[in-house]
Amino acid sequence: MRSSLPILKAHGSQNDILIIEGRPGDYAAEADLPRLVRHLCDRSGPLGGDGVYFIDLAPRVPEAAFFNPDGSFAKLCGNGMRCIGRLVLDTRDAQEAVIRAGGSDFVVRRAASTPEGVRQTAVDMPRIDFDPADPVVDVGQPHVDTPLPALHPTLGMTALAVPNDHLVAVVEKFDEAELVATGQRITAATDLVPRGANLSFIFPLDTGGTDTPGEIYVQTYERGAGLTPSCGSGVVASRAVYSRLGLADPDARITVRNPGGVATAWLSGDADAWHATLQGNASYVYRADVDAGILATGSPATVETDTFVDEVQAFSRLRENNHAVLQAAGVHPSVG
Repeated sequence: MRSSLPILKAHGSQNDILIIEGRPGDYAAEADLPRLVRHLCDRSGPLGGDGVYFIDLAPRVPEAAFFNPDGSFAKLCGNGMRCIGRLVLDTRDAQEAVIRAGGSDFVVRRAASTPEGVRQTAVDMPRIDFDPADPVVDVGQPHVDTPLPALHPTLGMTALAVPNDHLVAVVEKFDEAELVATGQRITAATDLVPRGANLSFIFPLDTGGTDTPGEIYVQTYERGAGLTPSCGSGVVASRAVYSRLGLADPDARITVRNPGGVATAWLSGDADAWHATLQGNASYVYRADVDAGILATGSPATVETDTFVDEVQAFSRLRENNHAVLQAAGVHPSVG
């Protein structure tokens, strides 16, 4: 086992991810890995985050594994994929690369920086599946804008895999407390949603014109993490549902706002085999080295970090602009 964990903290739309180069088994036995992840992500400690991505850069196709802050494994973190995608591109001085994670391959590409100077990465996602072999909801399928009274008394929900499990609903008025309560019901309803699922609400924003696709606000209650500033796979799932319900052309580059930032998403391919592209910031925050031995018993008291000051300041400007748009639309999230 390696005694030191070299950590790069990065974020996509303030979905902050701790990136560790190497495989999970390089740092902890399988039985100890959830505890290690929980210590790293513990926000009462010196680090904190919405999850950990391990990435082995040695193979021709780098291999990555993501863990939620509660230590559970997840097939994908879309915002985190942008971040590890940028790391691979920077390390290899490349414009495009392929990363394998959760049994799927992801194409990552450099994208233009925002007007605020924020670095961006685009990720081509695997096929969106509205009728997965392992159903998201264990009663009938597919579910497209389907009432599920056990989860919500009135909302229609759409179930899909991107490849991790999602439920998505379009709302006429955004209510964060309603999102949390519904997400908690999904977590508890193990008979109906056996693996659990991320839940996203889509709130259309009236900012489009005749020649410009309207923007949408998406907030997600994540399995294993709860309410976070952004969920990249939630953005992708929501963008797919938005077109599945006929609310936007698939190839329209829709701006998707979260509490934590701004992304762009669009679909390609046939209607029964859509693939999504997710583009947004991939910002570095700091680098640090952590003693793995200390983490075996608890979080270290302090950690020395080397901060990427210019990137932090650039994203701060983007964040202020995003919040101004959301407040004008009457959206006041508690996170981000």
